[in-house]
Amino acid sequence: VPVERWPLWDEPLGLPEELLLGLGLWREGAPAIPERFPPVDPSLALTGATLLARAGETRRSILLAEAIRLRTPERLPLALQAAAFRALLYPLPYRDALLAEARRRRLDPHLLAAVVREESRFDPRALSGAAARGLMQLALPTARRVAAQTELRRVGPEDLYRPEVSLALGAAYLAELLREMSGSEHLAVAAYNAGPPQARLWRSYCTSDDPAEYLTKVGFRETRTYLRRVLAAREQYERLYALAR
Repeated sequence: VPVERWPLWDEPLGLPEELLLGLGLWREGAPAIPERFPPVDPSLALTGATLLARAGETRRSILLAEAIRLRTPERLPLALQAAAFRALLYPLPYRDALLAEARRRRLDPHLLAAVVREESRFDPRALSGAAARGLMQLALPTARRVAAQTELRRVGPEDLYRPEVSLALGAAYLAELLREMSGSEHLAVAAYNAGPPQARLWRSYCTSDDPAEYLTKVGFRETRTYLRRVLAAREQYERLYALAR
């Protein structure tokens, strides 16, 4: 939507965040964007999501793009929607660091990006209720165990908010899970969410290696949703970016 048609100018700006938006300070005014660029007007919301992405507010941009996606007809596959919109849904910040860690750990970079997106929406300051921190939402005990096996050696809680540290440790942990699960991506992703013992238990109920069958055996709703989203995101990242391995 052209600047002159933004509803931002239709009434007085009262809140500090709105005043900051009026000054073009998108990062500082980011909390007001969903209100002033609402999903009820998809074109306007798409503009808001784009502004957020350009300002580095990736998590907020994804959330607004997802709200737009919920308003599109179910019969319209995501693959047929504009690439620019799909890139807002599946962005790739920290691209160089992510690719470097994927190559170092011999990971599929599309899978690594999908895990980061689902874990934190690329918010380096993300903190869960279980005290998992950073881009890859690692708990401190897991992070310290993995760090002891890498060149990082020691890490503290604040280190996990550093994108390069979180990506390095998360990639190492995901590679470890893939080795433990004999290279099975869906098992490794389930293990990242629910832990290796639980992932193996669900595998023992299966009669084949089909990911679809495995999904029916996953007993935690959270993990089923997580697994679906990560595998779907992995496909989208491969279509959008075709990253070299």
